[in-house]
Amino acid sequence: MKKNRVLAWLASLMMLLTIGTAAVAETNPNAGMGYYPGTAEKGAITVECSTMSVMNPFKQTYSTEFSINRHIWDCLVKLSPVDNKIVPAAAESWESSEDGMKWTFHIRKGMKWVNSKGEVIGDVTANDFVFAWRQLLNPNNAAEYCQFGMVFKNAQAYYDYASGVAGAPEVKIEDVGFRAVDDYTLECELENYLPYFLQYVKFEVMAPVYEPFYNEVGADNFGTSPETLCYSGPFYMTEWVLENRITTVKNPEWWDAANVELEKINWVKYTDSNAKFSAFQGGELDLVDSITGEQRRMLEAEGYNVSNYIGGYSYYFYCTQDDPNRDISNQNLRKAISYALDRQQIIDTVFKNENEASPCFSLGIAGVNTETFSEAVLAANGGQPLYNPTSDMEKAKEYFDKALAELGKTPDQIEITLMTSENTQNELYSQVVQEQLRKTLGIEAKIEVLTITEARARRNKHNYDMFSGGWGPDYNDPMTDLDLWTTENGNNHTGYSSAAYDELIEKAKVEKDPVAREQLFIECEKLLAEDMPIIPVYWRHEDYVASEKMVDGYARLPFQAYNLIYTKLAD
Repeated sequence: MKKNRVLAWLASLMMLLTIGTAAVAETNPNAGMGYYPGTAEKGAITVECSTMSVMNPFKQTYSTEFSINRHIWDCLVKLSPVDNKIVPAAAESWESSEDGMKWTFHIRKGMKWVNSKGEVIGDVTANDFVFAWRQLLNPNNAAEYCQFGMVFKNAQAYYDYASGVAGAPEVKIEDVGFRAVDDYTLECELENYLPYFLQYVKFEVMAPVYEPFYNEVGADNFGTSPETLCYSGPFYMTEWVLENRITTVKNPEWWDAANVELEKINWVKYTDSNAKFSAFQGGELDLVDSITGEQRRMLEAEGYNVSNYIGGYSYYFYCTQDDPNRDISNQNLRKAISYALDRQQIIDTVFKNENEASPCFSLGIAGVNTETFSEAVLAANGGQPLYNPTSDMEKAKEYFDKALAELGKTPDQIEITLMTSENTQNELYSQVVQEQLRKTLGIEAKIEVLTITEARARRNKHNYDMFSGGWGPDYNDPMTDLDLWTTENGNNHTGYSSAAYDELIEKAKVEKDPVAREQLFIECEKLLAEDMPIIPVYWRHEDYVASEKMVDGYARLPFQAYNLIYTKLAD
C-alpha cells in the first residue's frame, strides 16, 4: 500500500483554490480600527446564513447548509482553513493501493457522538460511515447528492436494482464497495479511478450518521430538529427555528476542542440585503455575505476594508425540459432568451460589483494546460464566449421567430414565469430580466417569489418555467459542474436528458489522459450551450465583511464557504 498516493496530484490542483483570495486563514483587515466592533455576546459570533431548511446531512443541497454541516460533523477528511489542503478529520490516516482503486481509512479513536444537550451517547466508528453512505444510496431517501455514493464499486448497480429498474440484476447493499473491517478501519473500493477521491470523502453529504440514534428517532424524524440529530464535530446544535436561525455551541468532546476558542455560533437568516447590512452596522451581525456594490462603496468611503473571494459559483436559469406544455421547453425560445439577455446590464443594475457575465458554465476549476478550465473552453471556441455578455438582437430575433413558428404563437402569447427565492437582490434580478424580455422580445414574463423551502420543492418537481439558481463546485474538477446535467443526476432539476451528453460524461469517468479528458468536458460545455437546459448569466465575485470582533482564524475559501471553527476573537 502506498500512503496518501494522490496528495501530490491534489497539491497541483490546489493552486487554483487561491484565485481571488490569499490561500491562508483570514486575518481581519479591520481588526482594532473601532468602526464595527460586532456583537456583544461574549465568546460568540453571529453569522448571516441564507438558508437552513435541511439539516439531514445526506439530504442537504445548499452551500450554507453544508457550512453548518462542517461545523457539527467530521467527515473522514477535511480542507484546512489555512491553505485549503486535505487534512485528517475523523480519519487520522489513510492509504491507497498503487492503482488508486482501493482505500483504507483509520478512524480516530476516542471520538464521541453527543446529543443536543452535549451528552455523550456513543463512540464514532467506521460503522457510522457505512451506515450514512447506505442512506445516501437508499432510493427511498431520494438524496439529490446520491451521485457521491455512486463512485463506489457496484453502487450504481445496487441503486438501479433497489430503484426497481427493469432488468437490473440483484445487487445487495453489502456488495457495494465500502465496509467496516472493524470499529476503526474502513475499506473502500472504487468503480472507476478517481484521482480526487479524497475531495469526495471530505464533502459534507459524506458525513457519518450514528445508526442507533437514527433508529431511535426514526427515519422520518431524523434531522428535523436539534433533538433528532446527534453530532461528532467541533460544535453541536441546540436551537433551530425553521427559516429563522440555528444556534451551535462548542463541543468539548471534539478531538481538537482545545484549539477551538469560540463558544457559540449563531446562524441567522436574512432575505433583505439592506436589513442584514443594517444589522451589521448596528452590532447584530459579525459576518455578512454578498454585500451589494453600493454597500461596499459606503464602507470603503468610511475607510473600512471589504474582503472578497471567488468561490466558483455560477448563476443561471434552470429551464424545465420535460413538460411539452410549457413554452420554455422549446429549444429555440431558450436560445432567443439567452441572446436577448444583457448580462452585463444585469450585473451593473442589480449587483454593481465585479461579478462577471458567464462566458461558459464552469467557474473555479483548474485547467490542464491553462490556469482555469474555463480558459480552455473559450480557447476551444475560437476565443469567444459561449454566452454573450450583452444582447445580440439579430440572433435573438432569428431564434425567436423559429420558436414562434414551432409553438404557433405570437410574442404576446408566450407564457413564462420567472420563479425566484425570497431575497431583495433576487427579486430585483428577476425584475431586470423581466424588463429585458419585454423590451427585446415582447414577452410579458411573470415573476413568482417563494421561500427557499418552497422554491426548492417546486424546483425538485420541475414545477416551474425558469428558476434563478446557482451552483458552486464541490471539488476541484470539471466533473463537479458538468455531471449535474446527466439524465440520472439527483441535482439535475431541469428534466434534461441527452444520450450524447451522458456518453461524454461516462467517457470522462474512465479516461485517464488529462488532456483527452478535458476535451470531453469541453464538448459537454458546448453541448450545454447548444441544448440549453440552463441559461448561464453571471459568475459571482463574493464581497463580504467581518466585524472587528473576528480577529483571525476564519476562512472564506472555495469548497468551504464558511470555516469558522478556529476563529479568534478580540479581547
